[in-house]
Amino acid sequence: MLTNLQFKSFRQEAENALQEIAKKYDVNIKTGSIKYTSNSFNVDLQVTKKEVNGIAFEQAEFERYCFLYGIPKNAYNKELNMNGKKYYPISFKPKASKYPVIVKCSDGNNYKWEITTLVEAIRRATENIK
Repeated sequence: MLTNLQFKSFRQEAENALQEIAKKYDVNIKTGSIKYTSNSFNVDLQVTKKEVNGIAFEQAEFERYCFLYGIPKNAYNKELNMNGKKYYPISFKPKASKYPVIVKCSDGNNYKWEITTLVEAIRRATENIK
């Protein structure tokens, strides 16, 4: 079976190869986790629309769930500072009861937050503007 480095390379090559299909259907395609056994492996694919009503699909999904948590729509991708790092709210996972907020960090990683953490970060950002 492949090594971890080969899996990483395979994932990147698969995404590159799928870009022609993504372009044809006007969607985004990303590879997800790879599950493997001694003689086979499966790769998850995430296919999303590029735009919904003229805005990026990710932003439309964020705005769709804002009302559930009392978060303003303009919080999407807004710079929030916590513990010396910059975070950007990009998604909600409504089925996740404890950590339904997904934020992108300036270090390149995505993290899960509680709603209370997001509310606090938005409050601090708002206070700093005044």
